[in-house]
Amino acid sequence: MLKHSRIFVCWLAIGIVMGAYDNVIKYVTSRKQFGQPIAGFQMVQEKLVKMMSGIQACLLLGCQVSKLADKNKLSIGQIAMTKAYITDRGREVTRLGREIMGGNGILHELHLMRAMMDMEAIYTYEGTYEINTLVAGREITGLAAFRNSTPKK
Repeated sequence: MLKHSRIFVCWLAIGIVMGAYDNVIKYVTSRKQFGQPIAGFQMVQEKLVKMMSGIQACLLLGCQVSKLADKNKLSIGQIAMTKAYITDRGREVTRLGREIMGGNGILHELHLMRAMMDMEAIYTYEGTYEINTLVAGREITGLAAFRNSTPKK
């Protein structure tokens, strides 16, 4: 169950960042400063490229993991690594969108802040980023950097 739910969470995160990107593109092409859309400004374009490259990386990783899952050739470490990576990139993508939109990025009707909050939630459920990286690290090295322990009474 955990394998499949983590894969679902990865696709949920990808959907959120794609929606955030769409909202940012609409914003930068309609918002004008100094008589031109801010989409034509160098730093805006640089952040858009970072956003899109992050989304593309997440899409490719999500597709690869899904293909391996369909073939029943996916390990829990691969899933954990994918969930950690995609949610970490998702936080970055939504943060960049918020930076591009400036103060308007926190307005409810522009949806960017909601996407950021959704990414924060996804980053921590189905195993936090840290736990997922430790699960992946255990698979890579064969050594657990954490141990199961029950608090002593």
